[in-house]
Amino acid sequence: MPGNVTLDTYGHEQSNQDTATQLTAGAVSTSAVATISPTTNAGASPTVTIGDCTDRRGNFLLNPVTGGGGQAAGTVAKVRFVRPYGKAPGSVQLTVVNETDGNAGPAVGVISATGDGFDIVAHAALTTAKAYRIFYLVTP
Repeated sequence: MPGNVTLDTYGHEQSNQDTATQLTAGAVSTSAVATISPTTNAGASPTVTIGDCTDRRGNFLLNPVTGGGGQAAGTVAKVRFVRPYGKAPGSVQLTVVNETDGNAGPAVGVISATGDGFDIVAHAALTTAKAYRIFYLVTP
């Protein structure tokens, strides 16, 4: 059953979610299953470049916009699971790195976490022409 978590003999979590089909880049503001999608709060024409992303963990590059602005605080990306969980995750941990400047990224958090996925919210507008690597870890 999707989302089942068992423990190995050492007490480490084992899950069929780790070998799930990879998530793919979605169109702006889509909530399609198995996608990670930027929203217009990330800029006028944001894009996502997928790294290694499953329902349990991953990283992706969020490129807000190469010029023209349009960024705003709020939901900047939507992650939708390949195999939805039966309930909202226990936690979602995020780490953001500004890859353009090689330093810590802006303050972000998770909002609207459900069994289908979660949204990433930026507490302040992202900066034009900066690329942000977002790492996530989902604990069922």
